Amino acid sequence: MAVFDRSDGTYRDGVGQVVGSLDQVRFEKRMQIGSSSPKLVAVTPHGAYVLKRGNPFGGHIHGMDAVLSTAVFGSDR
Repeated sequence: MAVFDRSDGTYRDGVGQVVGSLDQVRFEKRMQIGSSSPKLVAVTPHGAYVLKRGNPFGGHIHGMDAVLSTAVFGSDR
């Protein structure tokens, strides 16, 4: 689980620990080793964190990186 707190400007993990500042986060698709489907990751200066693993039989991520970017940052970014 990930929490993107726009009012606080932070990205938090599933236990509430701050992973980073939202102004340093970007979302992108990356390939998974051993799969033909990409995964969705949140990239910070401290590393990349998997948000969703795609599956060729369902659970595709398609444009989730763009949708998540718009939801978290608005249409300006």
